Amino acid sequence: MIRIPLPALRAALAAAALALAACSSDPEIVCAAGEQVCGGACAAVEIDSSNCGACGAACGAYQECNAGACECGPGTVECGGGCVDLSSDPASCGACGVACGTGQVCAGGVCASACPGGQRSCGGACADLSSDRWNCGACGVRCDRGESCREGACRPDVYVACFATDDVRPANAALRAGLPRAAGDGPIALGVSAGRLWAAASLSHSLVAFPLDLGAAGVETMLGGGDLEALSVSGDRLWVANAAAGSLVVYDASARRVVDEVVLGTTGVNPRWVAFANGRAYAALYGLDATSGGQEVAVIDPATGEILRRVDLRALADAPGLPFPAHAVVAGGRVFVTLANLRLGEWGYYTDPAGSGKLAVIDPAADDALSSIDLGDGCLNPGGLAASADGRMLWVACGGSAAVLPVELGDAGVTLHAPVAAPDFSAPGNIALCGRDAYVTDQWSGSVWRFDPSTGERLAAGEICPASQAGWAWAADVACAP
Repeated sequence: MIRIPLPALRAALAAAALALAACSSDPEIVCAAGEQVCGGACAAVEIDSSNCGACGAACGAYQECNAGACECGPGTVECGGGCVDLSSDPASCGACGVACGTGQVCAGGVCASACPGGQRSCGGACADLSSDRWNCGACGVRCDRGESCREGACRPDVYVACFATDDVRPANAALRAGLPRAAGDGPIALGVSAGRLWAAASLSHSLVAFPLDLGAAGVETMLGGGDLEALSVSGDRLWVANAAAGSLVVYDASARRVVDEVVLGTTGVNPRWVAFANGRAYAALYGLDATSGGQEVAVIDPATGEILRRVDLRALADAPGLPFPAHAVVAGGRVFVTLANLRLGEWGYYTDPAGSGKLAVIDPAADDALSSIDLGDGCLNPGGLAASADGRMLWVACGGSAAVLPVELGDAGVTLHAPVAAPDFSAPGNIALCGRDAYVTDQWSGSVWRFDPSTGERLAAGEICPASQAGWAWAADVACAP
């Protein structure tokens, strides 16, 4: 998938879609697309187990709401008109209707005299309260859709920014979406800092702060400017890329106020993600075309906002293309930046690969010496980028090749491993490495997919972000839940 580097064009299209946002019949309450007012509040009746398909229509035990209808939740089956967990239900232990005897419990689908160590009997059903989503922390406490039971608490595994429907949604590892939270107009990037989830909303030019469990509505702060593109986190500081103003807004997440704005040049520099190394900030300036600026990395002193130098990346692109640097991360003390390497297409925009995708490599310990990594023909138009915790592996989202490329940074050199193929008709966007799993957004839809970084095996996929009334969806970003 080739993304046209024209933020104003995308903003115009999104604004047209926003004009069609769903409104409730109550003039005092405006709900997001796909929601309606139930009991004085907006409810996503397509997935809300308390209002499934209609206000007040609650799903039963072991059920979830999906597409406006109650169905048996993950790991459960239908037995006698209800949903049961065959691994623990004493009335249907191992198979429907196989009941355990008096005084027995059901453990792992087998009737027993007592639950194994580490589990508790919940009405004859053996449950590990630290991980059982139907008995999380205590018997009968069930996690909502989009949550997992981790350490005895119901929590999302990831957060997803849904640009077209103006909300942020939790999701669990099975990629079942939870209930949405309004997040300004066009949430495009996510970050976690100071005990909160933060969403940068592109069209409303705002930051929205949420509790980590998304249990309450967000608090919105207007930043001004226009066309926010990216959100990078350094401790309690959020660096928000303001493409329309050609600047980076620095926001203190603890004090909840703007503390600086780094002006990078004209609007054409089009700032994106920022990486932090050796006491400096490295901002990727995507640019728009050959004359409007950008196509470089700005090296910034975070303490003063001073631009120390600019690292020109144009020589790394294949002529007549331009590099279009986008995502920046730090691994092994060096800064890595994805380069889309695009040339003019037949419609007069930079849409066509000028060659294979590349990574710019900047060494802060050697006066920002510049080198590059050629990602090969299997990685066209790279964008998203993530680094492993030990700094030895990079994961590159190759949007033009429908794959994620593992890049090993070994002592003997760089190794490009076999790419992880994206699901059909998917263009990988942003990547989040969350523990032992990797989550990837799709630039063409509202879907997110998960794979095992150690094996490359695709584990799950789900449509997290629904389509707007204008008929399009976009999962713009994904972030790990702590």
